[in-house]
Formats: sequence, C-alpha cells, structure tokens
Amino acid sequence: MISKNNILILKNDRGGDLLNSISCISSLLDKNNKVTIYLSQFNIGFAFLFTNAKIKKINYNLSLFAKIKIFIFILINNFDEIYILTPKNYYYYLAFFFRKIKFYGITVDGVKRNRPFEALRSLMYKYVTISRKRINYKSSSDLQKDLIMDNKFKDSNFINIKTPVLKEFIAKNIPNKFLFIQYKDSFYKELNLSGKNFLFMLEDLIKTNDNIIFSSDIEKNLSNNFFYDQFNLIDCEKKIVKINKDKKNITYLHAIDSENLFAIINKASKIISPHGLVTHMCKFYNKKSLNLFNFKIKNKKDFIHQKIAFSEWYKNMNIKFVFLNDDVDRSLKKIRNNV
Repeated sequence: MISKNNILILKNDRGGDLLNSISCISSLLDKNNKVTIYLSQFNIGFAFLFTNAKIKKINYNLSLFAKIKIFIFILINNFDEIYILTPKNYYYYLAFFFRKIKFYGITVDGVKRNRPFEALRSLMYKYVTISRKRINYKSSSDLQKDLIMDNKFKDSNFINIKTPVLKEFIAKNIPNKFLFIQYKDSFYKELNLSGKNFLFMLEDLIKTNDNIIFSSDIEKNLSNNFFYDQFNLIDCEKKIVKINKDKKNITYLHAIDSENLFAIINKASKIISPHGLVTHMCKFYNKKSLNLFNFKIKNKKDFIHQKIAFSEWYKNMNIKFVFLNDDVDRSLKKIRNNV
C-alpha cells in the first residue's frame, strides 16, 4: 500500500495568481496525497476547483495573529512537504524552524532585493526562481511544474481539478453564441473606456456579433448601477432576469461568482478581457481570447520592465493581445480589428 504524503500548499494571493498555479496544484492533488491549501479572501471563491483538498482561509496580508496561526497549524500536523506558491517573506522563515519538512517554493530575484536571501534558500529542499531583472526562459506556471518533477508531474488536462458548472438559471437565459466581455472599472477608466465610451465599444462590437454578454466587478459601484438599469439583466445573486427592448442583444451579468464566471468563459464564442484572471481561465479551457493591456511605455526601461513581466506571466501561452492607451478611437479600432 502506497503511503500518503501530507502536503500543505500556501497560496493566499489573488484569483489570477491561483489559476497560474493550477497545473502544479492539480498534480499534487493525487489520490496518494493528503493536501491542505491556504487560500485568501481574494481567491477563496475558486475553492470549488479543489474537491480533493482541505481548504483553509487566511488573509492576503498576514497579520501577526495569522502568522502564529499558520505556525501552530504546521506544528501540530505531521506535514511531509510544504509548497510556498505565494512568495511571502514569512513563509521562507518556516523552513528554519521545521527542518524535518521538505520545503518547495517559488523564489524571486528582484531589482532591489531577492526573496528570500541565500541563507534561507539553502534550507529549502527545492526551489525555482522567477526573475524581475531579466527575461524569464520559462513562465512562472511552467517553473512550478519543474518544482514538482520529482513527484511525477501529471500534465493531464487538470485531471484532479473539478470542472466548473454553469448554474441552470444562467444557462437557460443566455444565447448559444455570444461574445463575452469582462469589464473592470479601474482598468477601463485608465483607458478612458468607461462610461459612455464603454457604450460606444458595445455598440460598435454588436454590429459584427449577434450577442454580447458582459460582467463587471462584483463590488458595488456606480458603473454596476448604471449597467443594472440600462441593459438586459441576469442578476446571478437574486436570480432576476430583466429584458430591455432597446438592448435586446446585450446582456449584463450582475454579481456573477467565480465558478459561474469560469463556466461561462467555456460557453463563449469570443472573449475580450483585461489581461489577468480571464486570461488564465481561457488557458484552462484552451480557448482563444483577446487580452487588453494598458502598459504605459515612456522609455526603454519601461519597455524592458514590461517584457520581463510578460515573460513571467504569459510566456509560451500563445495569447492574442493589443496594447491600448487613452485614445478612444484608436483603442476601439484595435479591438474591432482583432476580436
């Protein structure tokens, strides 16, 4: 009989960061492992993916109480391996106190400092390094696969990950074919594409698409209130459907949760979104999407910085993308020509 490895994964960061680690986590969720995952308030909505794991919640920013809580949890549990997939300084110090546990992790070579310093790295059983100083030869997602090669990494379409399921209430109220757009208030405001200019974008894109469905931030804001009143509505929280005859082919998904957002990406014929969370959802389904970037390039240093960031998150993902600025007409033309 094969003995189970007792594994702890430290992954209390944001949604996009979590999905970037999904290949690594999937392989660790083998039936021969007992796995506990720490998630944050920002990515706990994706806990449904990990049905074979025990999920614990801890804040994104660790308080002294949270650090003590994690320390005690490790102390009273007999972990064989701990995976630091969120490179927070505190986590590396744990390797000093728990010498019998094998620590695996992501380390970072930064422009001003490295996380952790060399003495702590030497205490880790195995680590991979993401560079913030030069182009990465592998993305952080692929580096994490290298991290667990000695555990026989399984690149088998996320075999240990639950497939997201779209709620019947939403599924029966959406068309079979549609363009999906993710609206993110802060992102679109920076590009001067919020408010009336976002309406121009929708009206422009509906000319070449039979249907458009879009979602917005889950937090309450003025944009969400406006969308709620102006468009066809599917309120995912209250299960309300409203039809606006003037906007019959444009539907706003209000307060959609993580699983349903994930599932609706799989239903979409075309996808437009700011780079990040939805980009990684599309990778999960191997779906093409148009990713919007708003990098501000003022000089050569900015250009090199953004190339390094791109190599960390999107290298070898074969994604389609456009770079936008606050020139609305130019941005709309770029989106229209590439979707």
